[in-house]
Amino acid sequence: MIINRLTMYNFGVYAGTNTFEFTHKKPIVLIGGMNGRGKTTFLEAILLSLYGANSAAYKESKYNSYNQYLRSYVNRSHWSQSSYIELEFVLNESTNDTYVVRREWDALSKITKEKICVQQNGIYSEFLTKNWAMFVESILPSALSSFYFFDGEKIAELAVAKTDVQMKESIRSMLGITILEVLKKDLGRTIRRINKKGKSNDPSSKLDGLREERDQAISKLEQIDESVRLAAEKVETIQEELEQLHKHYELQGGAVLEQRQELMQRRAEIQTEITQNAESLIGMAATELPMVLVRDLISQIKLQAEDEHNDFIMQHALEQMDAYLSDFAGEHPDSTGASRAFVDFVRKQIEKNATHQIYEMSDHALFQINELVESTLQESIDHTKTVFSNKIALKRQLDEVDSYLTLDINENELAAIYDQIKTNEAKLIEAQVELNQLQQERSSVNAVVIAKTAEYNRDVETYLQKIELQEDSDRLLKYSNMALRMVDAYALELQKRKTGTLGKTITECYKKLANKKNLIQEIVMDAETLDLQYLDEKGDTVSKESLSAGEKQLMVIAILWALALCSKKKLPVIIDTPLSRLDSQHRASIISTYFPNASDQTIILSTDTEIDHNYYDMMKESVGDEFTLIYSEETKSTSIEKGYFGEL
Repeated sequence: MIINRLTMYNFGVYAGTNTFEFTHKKPIVLIGGMNGRGKTTFLEAILLSLYGANSAAYKESKYNSYNQYLRSYVNRSHWSQSSYIELEFVLNESTNDTYVVRREWDALSKITKEKICVQQNGIYSEFLTKNWAMFVESILPSALSSFYFFDGEKIAELAVAKTDVQMKESIRSMLGITILEVLKKDLGRTIRRINKKGKSNDPSSKLDGLREERDQAISKLEQIDESVRLAAEKVETIQEELEQLHKHYELQGGAVLEQRQELMQRRAEIQTEITQNAESLIGMAATELPMVLVRDLISQIKLQAEDEHNDFIMQHALEQMDAYLSDFAGEHPDSTGASRAFVDFVRKQIEKNATHQIYEMSDHALFQINELVESTLQESIDHTKTVFSNKIALKRQLDEVDSYLTLDINENELAAIYDQIKTNEAKLIEAQVELNQLQQERSSVNAVVIAKTAEYNRDVETYLQKIELQEDSDRLLKYSNMALRMVDAYALELQKRKTGTLGKTITECYKKLANKKNLIQEIVMDAETLDLQYLDEKGDTVSKESLSAGEKQLMVIAILWALALCSKKKLPVIIDTPLSRLDSQHRASIISTYFPNASDQTIILSTDTEIDHNYYDMMKESVGDEFTLIYSEETKSTSIEKGYFGEL
C-alpha cells in the first residue's frame, strides 16, 4: 500500500484546501514543522480517513462521541464551517488498483453527520462505500495500525512504563490470539446458558388445554361460516327479486311516468327551438339569400364591371404616358417621333379592345360584388342547409317526445310495483347489515383460531424439542468444556510457534539499531505471558532497568518493526516525533538503519531539532518528497510548502 495523496479541507489547524502529494519513488517522505503546526493532525487525518469511528486516535481522545470528535476538527475560522479529508492510495503496485476514500461533515447544526464516498480506479463504488469498514479491516486491521502509524512521544512513554499491557495486546492482535479469546467467551456463555435452563416440567397437561381451546374455536368458526353462507344466499335472493321488479316497472312505463314532467319541459324547449328556426329562415330571406336565384347574372355583372375597371385603369395609364412624352420632347426634340408613334399605337389598341361602359362601378362597389360572388352567397347557402337540417331533427325529436307522452300508462299498477320495490330495498339493507356483522364476527373468531393453532403448534414443537434435546444439552455442556480446554491448549501452542519467530525477528531488528551490540545477544518471548526476556552472550538475563531510556525506546521501535515484518503486510509507516528522548548515537542508528528499511513508504513528521542539518544529510539519499508546515499568526492556520525547512 502506497499513499499517493492526502487532501484536508478546514481540518484542524489546516484552513481551506491543503494537499500533500507524494510522487517520488524513494522510501522516505519528510514533513517538517514546529510544535503545534499540524504534524499530529496529519497523522490523525490518515487514521480518520481509513478507520473513521474505529480510529485509534479517536478511541484515545477525550471525546465521548464520534460526532464531538468530528466537530472538534472543523476549522472555526473558515466561513463554510464544513470539513473533509480525502485519501488516495495504491493498494497493490502489481495490479495498480487506486482507491480514494473521502469523509466530509460540517458543524452547522447540533447533529453532525459524516458522509463517506469511496472510488476505485476513478469510479464510484457503492459496495465499497457501504462496506468500507469491513474492507479496510481486511487490508489493514485497526488492531495492527499502531505497528505502522505511531507517535514517538507515546513510544517513549511506553518504553519507560512499568507495565506493557498495551504492547502485549498489540502482540496478541498480530498473533491472532484475540480471535481465540472471542471463541472462549462464546463457549463460556453457552455453558452458562445451559446451566441456567435446568430441567423443565412436563408440559403435556398444558398441551391438552391448548388443544381443547383450539378445537372449540374451530367449532365456533364452522357455525359462523354456516350463518354467513345463509345470510349471503338471502342477500342474493332479495337482489334477484329487486332486479325482476325493476324490469317489470320499466315495462309498465314506470320510467316514462317518472320522466313525464321532464318530457313536458323538453317538448316546450323543442317547440321554442322550432320557432327560432323558422324566424332564422325568414331573417335570411330578408338578406342576400334571394340573390342566389340570380347567381349567374350577378357573376356576369361582376365580370363586366372588372373589364370596365381594367379599361379605366389603362386609359388613366395612357394619359400618364402622354404627360411623360411631352416632358421628354422638351428635353429631346429630335428623338420624339418613334415614341409618339408607339403611344398612338397603344391608344388605338386600347380603343379597339375597349369594353362598352354599362355599370361604371366604383372600387368599393366592385369589392362588394366580388365578396358577394366569392363567399357571401355560398355561406348563405351553407347556413340555410344547416338551418333546414336542424328543422328536420327538431321535428323528429318532437314526434319522439309526443309518442312517449301519448302512452297509455296504468299508474295504480305502477304504484303497487313501486311500493314493492321500496319494501324489498329495505329488506336488502337489513340483510346486508346482518351479513357484514357476521363477516366481522367471523374475522375475529378466525383470528382466535389462527392464534390458538399457532400457540398449540409452537408448544407441541417445543415439547418435542425438549424431549429430543434433553440429552443434547448434557452432551453440549460436556463438549463445550472440552472445547475450552482444547482452545487453551491450541492458543498456547500457537503462541509458542509464533512467539519463537517473533522473538528472533525482534532480536534481528534490535541488533540493527542498537549500539551496544554485545549487551543483548538474544531476545526471547514467553509463550504464555508474552513477557520479553533479554539475554546476554552468556545466556544470562539482562534486566530491563539496566537499559537507558533511549535504549528502552529503541527496543520498543524494534518490537514495532518486527511486528510489522511478521504481519506480512506491505503498508506505509508514519512516525510522528520520531527521535524523542534518543541520544545522538541512537538517532543516527534510527536514521541510517530503520527509516530507509521500515517500509516501501515511510512518512516522518519531525521538528527542525529532531532531524537537523546533519541528520538530513545522512538520510538525503533515501528522501523523496519533502514538505514544511508554515503557520500564519494572522490567519491562525497552517499551509504547506515544498522542501524541508528550506533544506535547512
